[in-house]
Amino acid sequence: MNIEISNQKGGVKAFISGFSTEILGAKIEACQNGQCDCACDPELMQKISSIELSSTDGGSAITITGDVDAQTLAPMMRECLLGNKE
Repeated sequence: MNIEISNQKGGVKAFISGFSTEILGAKIEACQNGQCDCACDPELMQKISSIELSSTDGGSAITITGDVDAQTLAPMMRECLLGNKE
């Protein structure tokens, strides 16, 4: 399992390998609904206007649009999506 997160104009792009897109979708939905069992910061989630998830060769791509950056989102995404506590 690996996650690569980078800043882009208007948000963040992440590439995650080692998970099915369906599992990631369920985890992201739980975060958006506030039903996750990790450090989903409600204030941070409110800054996100959209999350797009797509399958790619070897993994999944997540495009997050909003007032967020990779440095802020990376620890939360690692913990929530991969289960790594930093």
